[in-house]
Amino acid sequence: MRKLFFTGLAALLLTATAAAQGKYASALIAEDMKKDAHVVIREEKIMFDVKSRDKALLKIHRVFTVLDEAGKDELFFYQFTDRFNSLEDVNIEVFDAKGKSVRSYSRSDLAREANPYELVPDGKVYYLNIPVPMLPATVRVDYEIKKNGLLNYPDYLPQETYQSVEHSEYFVKVPADLGLRYKTLNGLSKPVIDESDKKNISYTWTVSNMPVKEYEEGSGSFRNSFPRVMLSPNRFELDGYEGDMSSWKSLGLWYNDLVKTDNTLSPSFRSEILQLTAKAGSDKEKARLIYEFLQNNYRYVSIQLGIGGFKPFSADFVHRKKYGDCKALSNYMQACLSAVNIKSYSAWIKGDPLPNRIDPSFPKDDFNHQVLCIPFPGDTTWLECTSSTNDFGVLGAFTENRYGLLLTEQGGILVNTPKTRADDNHYSSFTKVMLNDDGSGKATATISSTGEFKSYFNAAAQGKKDEQKNFIVKHLEFIQPDAFEFKYVKGRPAAITDISLDLEKIPDFTAGSKFFLNPRIYKMWSTALPKSLERIEDYYLPYPQVLTDTTLYLLPDGFAMETLPKPRKLNFEYGSFASTYTYDADKKAITTTAKLVLNESMIPAARFAEAKKFFNDVLGEYQEKIVIKRL
Repeated sequence: MRKLFFTGLAALLLTATAAAQGKYASALIAEDMKKDAHVVIREEKIMFDVKSRDKALLKIHRVFTVLDEAGKDELFFYQFTDRFNSLEDVNIEVFDAKGKSVRSYSRSDLAREANPYELVPDGKVYYLNIPVPMLPATVRVDYEIKKNGLLNYPDYLPQETYQSVEHSEYFVKVPADLGLRYKTLNGLSKPVIDESDKKNISYTWTVSNMPVKEYEEGSGSFRNSFPRVMLSPNRFELDGYEGDMSSWKSLGLWYNDLVKTDNTLSPSFRSEILQLTAKAGSDKEKARLIYEFLQNNYRYVSIQLGIGGFKPFSADFVHRKKYGDCKALSNYMQACLSAVNIKSYSAWIKGDPLPNRIDPSFPKDDFNHQVLCIPFPGDTTWLECTSSTNDFGVLGAFTENRYGLLLTEQGGILVNTPKTRADDNHYSSFTKVMLNDDGSGKATATISSTGEFKSYFNAAAQGKKDEQKNFIVKHLEFIQPDAFEFKYVKGRPAAITDISLDLEKIPDFTAGSKFFLNPRIYKMWSTALPKSLERIEDYYLPYPQVLTDTTLYLLPDGFAMETLPKPRKLNFEYGSFASTYTYDADKKAITTTAKLVLNESMIPAARFAEAKKFFNDVLGEYQEKIVIKRL
């Protein structure tokens, strides 16, 4: 009886506490939902109601608790709008840790401005950095988006990194004659399907009590491995253009209908291109001349006017204005090639520094970029038309080794873009370091760069003096200079950069009469792979690459070499590293060399431990010291 009494009393106290605190009190969150979480999704209800091929309503109700500072990004509400998506009612309410309402906001409280990512904006962004009294705090957000034109259906992603989910559900209703294609991924259960309404079919996905899922650093987008439902229409309509997405072929045919009147040059502009290529000895040389003409005379801007960012400006418009976005520049390049009877095709790509996977079995517009493909016989050439630095036929890490939707007259064809080779991204440096007897000195470095490295140096060359210094110290990781000079010469295939540095302190440290020098005055490699050796997901490095370095230390009078590190040779399945050290007593010169080759940017999870050891050893090599001493 005594035990029953106290059990009942505890239940009454818990009920009373909950009532006093309110249902959104952070104390009511179960401990397993708090473990490793920065944000807890308390309740979420998403309704996507498709009315027809081109009209739908998206309603979102979401309550979440931000537990600590690391979760504060969740407090930034923003929504992009354009002619096809309008933001309707917005209601935001803030609750303190005890679940007491402290402030509410409506649509009129949101800041509003033109889309900051577009030169010629076609819409607005609404946003609010939601103030909270202290953490933990809870926020309820309710809003509606009216869609007047449909190409994509919103995916369901109930969970992101460092989030736990108490309850979430996604309700989708579509007309029965349109149907719905969906694919559940990474552990989500199948939907409950209701066909009782003869005119509509509804689908409901539900998630409850989902603890934090660990995101494995370096595994690409969390979308690759977190619970997800992909949705896609069969038939759709955007700005009066009807389309079919039930196959990649039909999606490509829809795009062809958009651009069929816009990818030809007027006779006067066509004659300019003919004159430009008149002396070229082959079609490939013609294509190269046109591409370099594009790079030298046109610039990339983000323009999302018109049909949802899909219909490009005409080739004549780009020729006159000398700018365009990815689709406009690709469309213009295609028109120029057509003027000299060279066939080419635009291709949609999912561009990202780390791959965000396209599912070849599920036709869906999950692309964000456009490039151009020239199918020369036996030598297919790909062009990144937005880049002023990429060499002809080199896409770069943003779009290499991805699925692309080739847009042909027969429709869309899913193909693979080329895989970047290590030699495509080459960084080679020669540095001469003139030491003074007080440890100060001067260094001059000549750096040859290709591929991704060249694009970094090109961007730095366009920057201001303080930005260049930041590039030298933070990106290249040279010793902080007192003064420097930065000279860049654009070249093909390699660009050449000369850097001169005045350095107050070159030795890593000194002890009595001895100077302890690093193998190089910059860190050739500084990326430490994640600590955990057991992975589920593959690990991605930015791109295959080759790094080579020669450093020449010229010793001051009265100094001599005492100790040199031993040479290193390291290998693993996807790369290698080698270093050497020599001393010329007559010239009082120490020469160090190093070469790092990374042949693959994707390390399979099963080989991660091997890769981690390799890179740890590379980092360890830099910790070795050259010791010189005062005589």
